[in-house]
Amino acid sequence: MRIGPISILSVLILSLWLGANPAIAQSSAQPALVASAAAPAASADKQLPSTDEILEHYRTATGGREVWSKFTTRSTKGIYQTEDLSGFAGIEIINKAPNLSYTKTTFSNGNSILEICDGKSAWLEDPAGNKANITGAALESRLHSAVFDNRADFLAKSGPGSVLGTAKVGAHTAYVVSFTPDKKTTSKVYFDTDTGLVVRVDDIFHRDDGDYTVETDVDDYRPVDGAYFPFKIRHTEHGNIYTIRVTQIRNNVPVDDTLFAK
Repeated sequence: MRIGPISILSVLILSLWLGANPAIAQSSAQPALVASAAAPAASADKQLPSTDEILEHYRTATGGREVWSKFTTRSTKGIYQTEDLSGFAGIEIINKAPNLSYTKTTFSNGNSILEICDGKSAWLEDPAGNKANITGAALESRLHSAVFDNRADFLAKSGPGSVLGTAKVGAHTAYVVSFTPDKKTTSKVYFDTDTGLVVRVDDIFHRDDGDYTVETDVDDYRPVDGAYFPFKIRHTEHGNIYTIRVTQIRNNVPVDDTLFAK
């Protein structure tokens, strides 16, 4: 089965909370989630730093290239919750350089859903072992987010960025920098003007049937092994919203490549 550009994980999670059959959900399902708020609008600013200056500030604020270069794997554990707080689940995310990702979402009844990216493809596996390929813009989003690099280095490889101005993101004032790694993708990244940390990312995947937008708000940065990571992540994808509250991050844990194989 193939699953197109919808918030796939949210659909599956909703079906399990509602006691539906634990097989892979159909793409026509409509999760009962709150609609996404409009993205912050950038404002003009006469004295803006360059893209390189903004990226270097962010790189330094998160620990520096030397610290990040020592990491090859990462295990992140936390609590997944819907926007209306009607559903919770445990979540574990394992990443391995250069672009491997494994996500396991476990519910109170013991059922788990897996979402795996092997760097070229991505798929879901339900509690019964049924697999569904992720395709289209949703796949592009997974491949994009599976890159292990520090985001500053990743963005620097995405071509020259354009500083659009400043915007308010919650309590933060942020520089808005637009990157276009290819003609089908635009990323707007919001960097706090004081701390240099990323507070929001809007990834837009341009498709023939319309834009597919993934919005990620991050906050509550904490140090782990000399680097700084957000411990609160709010994810909006195609109108579906969930929050991950991180409880533990471990770097350089042993991870076998078979974890990311079908």
